Amino acid sequence: MADLVSFALAVASLFGFYALLALSLGIIFGQLGVVNVAHGEFVMVGAFTMYALDGVPFLLRLAVAVGIGLVLGVVTERLVLSRLYARGFLATLLAMWGVAIVLRQGADAIFGSTPASVPAPIEGTVHVLGVAYPAYRLVATAGCLVVVGVMLLVVYRTSFGLKVRATVDNREMASLLGIPPAVMMTGGFAIGTAIAVLAGAIQSPTLGVTPQIGAAMLAPAFFAVLIGRPGSLPGSILGAFVVALLSTLLRNNLTETVAQFVLFALLIALIALRPNGLTWRRPAWLTRSSTPATAPAGAR
Repeated sequence: MADLVSFALAVASLFGFYALLALSLGIIFGQLGVVNVAHGEFVMVGAFTMYALDGVPFLLRLAVAVGIGLVLGVVTERLVLSRLYARGFLATLLAMWGVAIVLRQGADAIFGSTPASVPAPIEGTVHVLGVAYPAYRLVATAGCLVVVGVMLLVVYRTSFGLKVRATVDNREMASLLGIPPAVMMTGGFAIGTAIAVLAGAIQSPTLGVTPQIGAAMLAPAFFAVLIGRPGSLPGSILGAFVVALLSTLLRNNLTETVAQFVLFALLIALIALRPNGLTWRRPAWLTRSSTPATAPAGAR
């Protein structure tokens, strides 16, 4: 029983983090069509923000990290991406690759390559069904899932979210309806960036913070988005749960290096076989069974 509880807690903790990563990448990649290979570096920015502001209250550091993420998103979208949308995804991919290199090398120049640590604001453990588990991990998981829930409400239940989705679907029509496409695209990218930075900030007490941590964050996020189907934010959250479950299973049965190798191999296979992501449909037998039968002609 204790092993099962420990496994469930590990999956839940990883799911909270991956859900934030998948949501932010789902907004940028799935909604805006930008292959954001700098996504992991945005997470790194959040982690280093928490480290650099050591001594400042933890919640205030989180707020500063979100602000930095918004500014970083606006600057990146306006100065880099806005000029490249018309040139296709390859141009934006290469541009974001360049952004990733700049952020990574900048962090290395400022902080060095030695792993840094961020103290957790909540110490001690909590007993869950007889299993001791770090209290901060539980609080961080709950916080991540609350942010995910709020953002889904914003995207699908507010006028701003409707305008962003309308702009993504048809910019010309959105412009005719009085929606400024440039503002919506910038706002969407800035929000996605801020969520990624927030994910790194929340997770920083559990990480060895280095300029290289972004590479380890990128694969699970893309994996989750592709499993859940690009363009579907709830699907990305479901994909995050699948990736968290798979990662925990691999780490429990394999070494960390081999587990990472298997996860990357599965991602490569998924991209090769389903570059547009998985498409989930109701089984044909279920569709047939749910269709009401029609009476034969002439029957009374």
